[in-house]
Amino acid sequence: MMNWNSLLSRKRLAKTTADAELPHRSAYEIDIDRITFTTSFRRLADKQQVHGIGGSDYVRSRLTHSMEAARVGRSLGMWVGPAILRSVDYEVKATPADIGHVVAAASLAHDVGTPCFAHTGEDVISDWFADSDIGRRIRAGLSDVEQAELCKFEANAQGFRVLTRLQGWRGVGGLQLTAATLGAGAKYPWGVEVPNGPLKRPHKRKYGFFESEQAVFAEVAAEVGLVEKGPGAWCRHPLAYLVEAADDACYHVVDIEDAAKMRMLSFEHAEDLLLAFIRDDKPDTATGKDWEADYKTLEDEDRKLIFLRAQAIDRLVRDAAEIFLERLPQLMAGEFCHPLLTLSARAPALRRIEQVSHERIYRGQQRCETDIIAARTITTLLDAYGEALLDREKLGPGAKLPRRWASLLETMPESRQLPYERAGWVRGLLDYVAGMTDRFAIRQAQLIAG
Repeated sequence: MMNWNSLLSRKRLAKTTADAELPHRSAYEIDIDRITFTTSFRRLADKQQVHGIGGSDYVRSRLTHSMEAARVGRSLGMWVGPAILRSVDYEVKATPADIGHVVAAASLAHDVGTPCFAHTGEDVISDWFADSDIGRRIRAGLSDVEQAELCKFEANAQGFRVLTRLQGWRGVGGLQLTAATLGAGAKYPWGVEVPNGPLKRPHKRKYGFFESEQAVFAEVAAEVGLVEKGPGAWCRHPLAYLVEAADDACYHVVDIEDAAKMRMLSFEHAEDLLLAFIRDDKPDTATGKDWEADYKTLEDEDRKLIFLRAQAIDRLVRDAAEIFLERLPQLMAGEFCHPLLTLSARAPALRRIEQVSHERIYRGQQRCETDIIAARTITTLLDAYGEALLDREKLGPGAKLPRRWASLLETMPESRQLPYERAGWVRGLLDYVAGMTDRFAIRQAQLIAG
C-alpha cells in the first residue's frame, strides 16, 4: 500500500534532501512557476491542439489547453484533498491546497513534450524512422529498445525528458521539480514495449520515458513509492488519474466548442452534444440553481456554447472526483484502473463526442490540409538533418564536413556539442525537431527545400 507522505514528496530531482519550505509559496507552487517560465511551455502557443495553421485565432493551442487542464486539475485535487487526508490513520504533511497544486502542476506540464503538429507530428516521426531509407539506415546502428522508441515516438516520454533534462539552468535534473509533481504527471509509468520483450505494457502505444531517462524515472518512482510491476514498469501515481481526467474533460468538451466556432459543426449539433452532459440534471434543492432556467435567458449562440462548455466540464469534474474516491483503496494498492471518465454515467456522451470528433473534426478538410503540410515539413527536416548527421558520424571528430552539411548543421543550436555516438545524436536531433513550433518548422523546411 502506497503512503501519501511519499506520494507527496517535496524532494526535488537531483537533490539529496527536500528544500526548506517558504512561508509564501509551497514547493508545488514553485513547480508551477518553473514550468510556466520554460521555453518549452511558451512554445505550446504555436503548437496545434486540434486546429492548426489556418484555423481561427479563437481556437485553442496546446498552451491554452494546458492552462485550462491545469485549472481543472487544481479543482479536482482540491475536491478530493480533504477526503484523502481523512482516509488514512497517519498524519499527512500536506493540505488539500497542496494536493490541488500537485495535480495543477502535473496538468500544466502534461503537453510540454508535444512535437510540432502534435499527434500528426508523432505519427510522421514514427513513420519516417520505420519506413524511410535514411530512417532505416539510422536505426540499423541502434539497439532494439532505441529502434522501438523511434518507430513509436511518444510525446509523453519526450515531455519527461524536457522536464528532467532539457529545461532549466541547472546542470542536472532539468527543472528539478518535486518528485510528487513528476510522479503525478506520469500517465504511462513504463518504457516502450519491445517485440518479444519481458513485459507487456498496459498501453501498447503509449509510454512515459525513453531508455535514456529510465534511471531518472526509477529515482522518482522510488522516492514517491510507486509499486514496481516488472522491468522498467511501475503502477500509476494515484493523482495521475486526476491529471488524465482533467485533460480528458477539457479536450473532449472544448474540441466541440472550437469546432462550432470554426463552423465545422452546426451550433445545433454542438448544442445537442453538450446538452447530453446536463440534460437529466434536476434543479439543486440546496442552492436553488437551475441550469435550464439560466440557459433559457441566453439568446446569443456564443454565450450558449460558453455556458454549456462550463456546465459540461463541471459535471465531469464532479464525476471524476467521486469515482476517484470510490476507487482510492485500489489505486493506493497500485492496482490498474481504467480512465476515471470512462467509468462515469456520462461516458456515453463522451463516446458520442469522440465519434463525432473523429468523423467530422480530426478527418475534416481543414485538418487533412494541415496534416499534409505537417508530413511534408517534418519529412523534409528529418531527411536533411538525418543525412547530415549520418555523414558527420561517418567522418568523425575533427573532419571537415561538406559545405552543404556544415551550413545546415549551423542552423541547429548546439549541433557542435552533439555526440558522435549514434544514440546520442539521434536523441539530440529529435529534441530539436520535436521542440519546434509549427510555424518555425514550416519556415525551416522551406529554407531547406529552397
